[in-house]
Amino acid sequence: MRKIFLAALLLLCLMSSAHAKPRLTVRTFDDRTEQHNAPSYAIMDMMVTELDKAGIFDLLERERLDLLQDEFQLAATGMLDPATAPKPGNVIGVQYTMTGAITMYYYDEKGKGLTISKVGGVTKRKTAYVVLDLRIFDQTSKIVYSAVQAGTATRAMSGFFADYSGFSVGIYKKQEGGILAAAARDAIIKHVAEIQKAKWE
Repeated sequence: MRKIFLAALLLLCLMSSAHAKPRLTVRTFDDRTEQHNAPSYAIMDMMVTELDKAGIFDLLERERLDLLQDEFQLAATGMLDPATAPKPGNVIGVQYTMTGAITMYYYDEKGKGLTISKVGGVTKRKTAYVVLDLRIFDQTSKIVYSAVQAGTATRAMSGFFADYSGFSVGIYKKQEGGILAAAARDAIIKHVAEIQKAKWE
């Protein structure tokens, strides 16, 4: 009976390990655009969110690991209660690390207007472009995924204005962040789709 129990337990462990997801951490993306205006932290957060939704990896936050390292150093000084202090041996290591670089982040605006006696109309069309270069490497620093994806998003706006009311420049400024975020998410979703096709151990 004991042998049957041990055999069943071993089989359960093997099944659990077979379905375990690989562990990945995402490092802060670099802004390599000419204007250096890309919100690298925000785009990295978007990537983590999409990866989590896809369920490909068990994600470990690099910032939290860095904070945990500070706790280890503090525990080594004896200032923390040994019973509650974090223990280095309990930390799960990562198998893969993702790095990224935003190489393009801008939008192009085209529009036209007509004014008659201080009253007119305006139509504008914005197209945003974001290019994201990603790499994933394993514990030996071997690159296992490397690709570049471009994301785009388009938005059109129109309306009337007078010399005392109507659209202001501020309205278009508010739209800038949203359309660029949509283009960034488009590039991220393309990357995640390709990452899903790969075999991960």
